[in-house]
Amino acid sequence: MTQTLTLRFAIILGLGTGFGFAACTADNADDANDDGGCPAGKCDTPQGEASATCLKREAEVISSSNRGFTPDAIRWACADVEGVTAEGSGNDSRGQEYCEYFAIVQPPGASVGVDLGRPLDGGGKVTKLGVCVPGESGNECRVTLNDDQVATLEDNPTSVVGKCVFTSWHSDITKPVPACPKDSCPEGAGILGIPFTSENYSMKVGFNSNGAAIDLVEKCFPLSGDKLVVPDWTNPDDPAQQPYYRGCMGANLHFGTEWRRSDPSICAGVNRMAECGCSAPGVTNGTELAHAVLPPVGSKDVRRGFRLGTWDNDKGLPSGCKFSDTGETGFLVECDITAADLIANRNDPKEFCRATYGGNVVVHVDIPRAAITCDPPATEAAKTCGEIPWNIGQENAGGGDSGNDSAGDGGSDSAGDGGSDSAGDGGSDSGADGAGDGGAETGADTSAETGGADGGAPSDCCTPHEGGGCSDAAITECVCGMDVFCCDGDWDDACVAEVAEFNCGTC
Repeated sequence: MTQTLTLRFAIILGLGTGFGFAACTADNADDANDDGGCPAGKCDTPQGEASATCLKREAEVISSSNRGFTPDAIRWACADVEGVTAEGSGNDSRGQEYCEYFAIVQPPGASVGVDLGRPLDGGGKVTKLGVCVPGESGNECRVTLNDDQVATLEDNPTSVVGKCVFTSWHSDITKPVPACPKDSCPEGAGILGIPFTSENYSMKVGFNSNGAAIDLVEKCFPLSGDKLVVPDWTNPDDPAQQPYYRGCMGANLHFGTEWRRSDPSICAGVNRMAECGCSAPGVTNGTELAHAVLPPVGSKDVRRGFRLGTWDNDKGLPSGCKFSDTGETGFLVECDITAADLIANRNDPKEFCRATYGGNVVVHVDIPRAAITCDPPATEAAKTCGEIPWNIGQENAGGGDSGNDSAGDGGSDSAGDGGSDSAGDGGSDSGADGAGDGGAETGADTSAETGGADGGAPSDCCTPHEGGGCSDAAITECVCGMDVFCCDGDWDDACVAEVAEFNCGTC
């Protein structure tokens, strides 16, 4: 019976096909890391010429359906960029976007879960990565199942047996969470028996920290002359004419982190504010801006980390995920791992977490839009500043949600819908957000309301509503051809604005 179960499980899992570093084998070596940490904070990072990398990041952040900029936030996915991988638990560089992640699995009958790929230090060491079956051994076996546990998993494929954990808890924030006073947790204050302590759930990589984020803003507002790529303004093909490219190359020249999404996006956004003469009360330099965006360690307003959400709802989460019950909301997310998921990904459940959830668990850096005013100087760089210059790629997209990204954030998104937005707007939506709109609707409200000026209801193409598309098939096809969310998600304020923006019609 034992041999039958083991063989059956092995066939299902495809043993011997090779899963990257082959977690559960007898011959794995764990000496990939030299114990000396990672040069410049990098373990296994994408390589390539910086300018080419910045162009690749620019296409992803500016031109994809999930844009990195909105009027109220700079954002990116927790999933790492292509090329950030693991070479065993001694050299695992995954989790470099101010968001680290790992898996917790609770084998059938076990009283507590085991962590898989949980970061232990800033040098790439993590807990072992794999779940093994009877008869296997290897350097990456974190836990070995017995035959009864194997049979239980096979017989209950939809049962939840683990969690993918995503944390934005900055590595230098040591204060306990409310659920665990003095960093000592009562029973139940944890995930599958692993308590909510800083040791277990704070990030470990040094640049995933409050101090590093502040330093990034300080150095990029503005980029100094020796860290700023000067464009050839006579050459329209010079990539340095693009604000994102300048910020990305600034991240390269300062930190060598142009290959990430986070650093180049933050640097581009805040450098663009400086280029466009933007300021806020009490903000006259990079340090003051950094402290406004992220209060420093030791301040009474210090935040545990950047907020987590999704692309289409900055306070929501992907299906199967929830915010952990720490007493705070926004920085610790847990997503389901089923028995079938574990069976199919047992060599590296952490990679399952990245592939399944990491692309839609999204870090949001709040921009205090209502407090910012901009007075662009007479420079070449400032000629294209627009109304909301840090919303790179849609700087002139109006004062409300029409300035939102082409992912079409709906509901309580980071562009300021519903009064619960990240800018703290008190109005019914971003029309009261301080960007100049006086009505109760968003940046597209003037055009949208013209259809109803005589008291009749405006066309639903010109009015935000739940569900995709509108009653005019031609307008629907035109808008959705540029912004698929307007058909796949909700017809929100961004879609209304895009009716005119994409020359699909008039409201």
